[in-house]
Amino acid sequence: MIRRDCAHIRTDLSIVLCAFVILLLTGCSTAPTTDETNIGGGISPEAVTESFFEDLQRALQDPNLHQEETRSFWAERLAGYFAPAERDVQRIALRRALASFAGGLRQLAEDETAVFELRGLQPVEKVADDGKQALVRLPSASISMTLIRTTERGAFVFYEQTISLSRVIGRPDGTVPTIKIDGRWYLTEG
Repeated sequence: MIRRDCAHIRTDLSIVLCAFVILLLTGCSTAPTTDETNIGGGISPEAVTESFFEDLQRALQDPNLHQEETRSFWAERLAGYFAPAERDVQRIALRRALASFAGGLRQLAEDETAVFELRGLQPVEKVADDGKQALVRLPSASISMTLIRTTERGAFVFYEQTISLSRVIGRPDGTVPTIKIDGRWYLTEG
């Protein structure tokens, strides 16, 4: 049996995962519309950030992510954490990123499985807050990718990589920007 190059699979999945998270935390910003501001977001900068990353982990672990309907569900849900004026752009970016991520998973052989885990999501620390904008940090957050192969002798890990969230999001200080609109906090481009 001819094995595909494992390094190629690892690199593709790592690139897709990093690109996915970067896309989530960047985008175009415009002025918010007041009729959408009470939907989504969170009650505090920490809550919206924590909830977003918990849902991101659920999306990355969804066994049905290869289905368009499932990706649309997650794109919509994750976009709801962003400021209303940024949601359309984020929704499009999320759909593309999830499709690319699912495509990367399809490159695995039948006896291979990829496991993605966001670790260290707590505590979320607020490091700046002027009442309208805040920065939060997940100081020990990281994204872990494990590739597992199952053979007649059992399952074994053949690749594992962990990347700090601050490195993935591309912000030197490792912070996630949030904004307060009509009493609710949202993720924002910053």
